[in-house]
Amino acid sequence: MPVIKPGVWIILALVLAVLEMFVPGLVIIWFGVGALLTGIIALFIHNPYVHYAAFLFFSGLGVFLAQWIGRKITRPEPEPVGALRYQAAEGLVVQEIVPPEYGRVKLSGEEWLAESEVKIAAGSRVRVRKVEGTRLIVEPITKE
Repeated sequence: MPVIKPGVWIILALVLAVLEMFVPGLVIIWFGVGALLTGIIALFIHNPYVHYAAFLFFSGLGVFLAQWIGRKITRPEPEPVGALRYQAAEGLVVQEIVPPEYGRVKLSGEEWLAESEVKIAAGSRVRVRKVEGTRLIVEPITKE
């Protein structure tokens, strides 16, 4: 098995670090870190099996930790459930809304009590601004 000198490991680390700047993904840098740590180990231990094992261990550990931390940080927001899923949804006014009286809006096949700050005629399209209990706060959809 060929023996790689410590200086070669450190140069490899620098090359991989520079390569990380041009290739997105935050993966190559961990191989660079693995090569740097292996270069440091190679200064004290002259067994090539230890060098290759250290390179694989440190590189793999870096990639694993980066992926794990990345998933923790970028965890998607949970989908809204229940009536909250109707926020920003569009519905159809089936009973005229005349403030301060309630009207009725059909949304996803269900009819809801609805209120608005402005009068909205039956047959108009509305957007849900907020859900309060069993009522929808809606606003008319204006075409731009």
